[in-house]
Amino acid sequence: MLLGNAIIVIVSAGILGVGLIFAIRIIRILRNYGQARPWIVLSILISFFSLGYIFTALRFLNINLMPGATLDGLVTAIFFFGAVFVLILAVLNRNLFANIFGTTINDSKAIDLFADYVGMPVMNLAALIRPAYSVTCDICQQRVKYSIPDIVRTHPRLDRGVEIEKTTGEVIYKFYVRHYCNREYREMPVRHDHKFEYLSTGSSRLV
Repeated sequence: MLLGNAIIVIVSAGILGVGLIFAIRIIRILRNYGQARPWIVLSILISFFSLGYIFTALRFLNINLMPGATLDGLVTAIFFFGAVFVLILAVLNRNLFANIFGTTINDSKAIDLFADYVGMPVMNLAALIRPAYSVTCDICQQRVKYSIPDIVRTHPRLDRGVEIEKTTGEVIYKFYVRHYCNREYREMPVRHDHKFEYLSTGSSRLV
């Protein structure tokens, strides 16, 4: 029975090792975007779990590399850090889904955030923008309605949804309008002038 338990725990440690390899690959991707820190923490936790599993398996085989640590203590530590791991992973997934599907803030809060981002008083901004705009998708040819609050909600990081271009004293705003198209999310770059009137659109891209 103990041998069977040891084998199961060792196999589990091997699965964690595979997970660690994928986590390291994610870190390499996110490092260039300054988003790798949470995944580094997750990788450390995965390493801790792997060591904990190995020590536990050895205990089942009556090999005690840490005489001062009891089996109950190891299991308790694994449970605690496992809960921390799940919490961090849930937060990361929440942020990921927010970047894909957007947040649920109201229009007033969204306009406040946008005004702060573009450096314009809220009253001036509210006097310029319209309740809704629309643009035709270059892929499905559907008419897509959007508003400034929609742009803010679909891009929790506004620098990914709004670009500000300044040329010859004129300000151009480029909005990335997100919409569900042919079972995939796409973003259409739409340019507006300094009065937030529609200028032009470009080719959409996959999210």
